[in-house]
Amino acid sequence: MTSHALAHLAPIAALLNQGSAPADVPDNPDILQGGWRPSAVRQALDLITRADPQFAGRSFTAAGHTHLLLAEDIEHDCLLYLRLYAEGSPGPEEATEKTVTLTLTGTSHVECYRHQGDVDDDHPWLVRTFAEESIYACHPGTLRTIETSDDGCQLVLARTALAPTVGAAPLTAYSYREALDTAQRILTAALPGDETAAEVTA
Repeated sequence: MTSHALAHLAPIAALLNQGSAPADVPDNPDILQGGWRPSAVRQALDLITRADPQFAGRSFTAAGHTHLLLAEDIEHDCLLYLRLYAEGSPGPEEATEKTVTLTLTGTSHVECYRHQGDVDDDHPWLVRTFAEESIYACHPGTLRTIETSDDGCQLVLARTALAPTVGAAPLTAYSYREALDTAQRILTAALPGDETAAEVTA
């Protein structure tokens, strides 16, 4: 466990306390004003180097996504995951926990449905594509489909462990390390030019 894995991203954890009612909105952290992505990428890369191999069994892959548990932040009472692209087409599923997602690279395409009838009719009531340096929250009970671009890497915060999606398989220690290596390559490429060169040299 890590006492302060979020570091400068800690204000984002406050968004996990936000309810779905329009009036239940906390003060926006200054970080939402933009410019946070390079620091978040560096923080994620640091967490990758310190990731506990035992997190493999609490990470999983399914159609469309791989979720890697990176750290448990005791001070801010949240778990940090990386979400990566995986082969397959994700289908609509109901969110079981509140999450806040930070899009570090690529895009995250989200379609939300009011009920199963919307799914059957292929008629989402909300469609959004979140580009790099986007932040969005998802509330429990939301019926949604999330598609990640093949160069996508997202940092996902949650209070409780993410429930594996339908058909998900837990990762082995080897597949967990492989996925971390993939994430490291994607995120290193997202660093500013001078930092990328230093990372590769190191």
